[in-house]
Amino acid sequence: MTELASQLIALKGVISVTFTGSFIEREGLGSISDIDVIVITESLSSCLFNQCRDAASGISPELLGLSDYRIHLNDTFGPLKYDEPGLVVIHLMVYDRAGHCEHVLKSPFTCLDWERSPYVTGPSLRVIYPVLTLQLRHFMDARRSLSNYMNDLAKGTLSYRKYEFTENGYSEKVCDMPLDARHQGEYAYHIVKNLLGNYAKFFLKKNEVLSDTALTDLWKQKLPESSQYVDWFLALTAIKRTRSAAFPTGTVDTARDFIAAFSADLRTVWTQKAVRHVFVRHGRTALNDGSFLGQRRDPDIAELPGALPDMPVRVMCSPALRCRSTAAALAPNVACQVDNRLAEIDYGLAEGLRYSQLAENFPHLVEAWARGEDPHFPDGENTATVATRLQNFLEELGDVPTLVVTHNVVLRILVGGALSLPSNVWHWIPVSHLEPIVILRNEGMTYLDLTSEQTVRITDAVAPYLS
Repeated sequence: MTELASQLIALKGVISVTFTGSFIEREGLGSISDIDVIVITESLSSCLFNQCRDAASGISPELLGLSDYRIHLNDTFGPLKYDEPGLVVIHLMVYDRAGHCEHVLKSPFTCLDWERSPYVTGPSLRVIYPVLTLQLRHFMDARRSLSNYMNDLAKGTLSYRKYEFTENGYSEKVCDMPLDARHQGEYAYHIVKNLLGNYAKFFLKKNEVLSDTALTDLWKQKLPESSQYVDWFLALTAIKRTRSAAFPTGTVDTARDFIAAFSADLRTVWTQKAVRHVFVRHGRTALNDGSFLGQRRDPDIAELPGALPDMPVRVMCSPALRCRSTAAALAPNVACQVDNRLAEIDYGLAEGLRYSQLAENFPHLVEAWARGEDPHFPDGENTATVATRLQNFLEELGDVPTLVVTHNVVLRILVGGALSLPSNVWHWIPVSHLEPIVILRNEGMTYLDLTSEQTVRITDAVAPYLS
């Protein structure tokens, strides 16, 4: 792999090469069929794409440690399989920066898997543009979503994409490959394995691959409707491991039934059992002028928002006037419960200062932030203090859907913590006034339910500061 990485990274315009695929979870290359090679370029042309193809297709099997294998190059995007004894597939996927960003947003499941790989030359995929987290909506709207799988199975095809180059650039063409008997089984296995693996990463909030036993246990415990297909999936797994094509008849029909059952599990767990809460930043005030506005000034909002179309069951807010006024306007018929744990960070003696004034009067704060530390504001709080009281609030929020009106720093901590981002980048998270941020609480865990627009905005804001 080192030789291929060296050849690819030497090409003008290539900035990163990542080797990934099933082999990164295994010891050695002998039992794998695909080696995924992700190449990121500054820009992409047919010339550079062909140079990448030539480097990958011309590599000697001996240099990969696979002297007894034949090499096949797959330069499309999608789960095409060429699983034959004695054959190893180099699955070459080339993206320019913009294409990688788009792929992260449209295919978070795939890109998150790629981020686990330690075989990277150049900046890692997470550094270039990260998958911040998996969300429930990804099972419905991402590539390789439930509807995508169902559409493929209904047509009897496997959808994939490939580049088409013109004088003006490139586009991605969607293609369909008919599912023969072998690919019916391969695709059914792919569907179940990926849906379950992605659900485990989403539910556990960890980018890890579970063992077969741990994955099956989680399946049985958390997804009871679809777990009736455990034995069927284990049979598919046994067939695939022998690289046999003898998949049982009716595999496609069973895969469709599994998807329907998996969808029912998601509805049960996340619509009926998980509790949906909406957090909102208060309306704008005259003192939201770039100065530090915390607990020690108490302005009202400049303009009252209209009432929400759907009244919440319960309303809670910070004791600040700007939050109480916002809550009363959004939900005029629901009494608001004030909770001190929702108060804005106490900026202490920095209250009312602008950043330049703070840097002049309290330079040790700026120096500590530059070192990645979390100092207290003079006579005030630090981020960890606010995070502790917010976590305490979340744990006691209960199972009543609630509208929560609070502040900028509190919401940054809520989002940053739920995304498992390092605390020293939380202050880059953008939160607009009156912007709803939806969370789902399930089994003591907080899951963000961001819109597509929020995901893009937050990722764009924090990506330059992640390493």
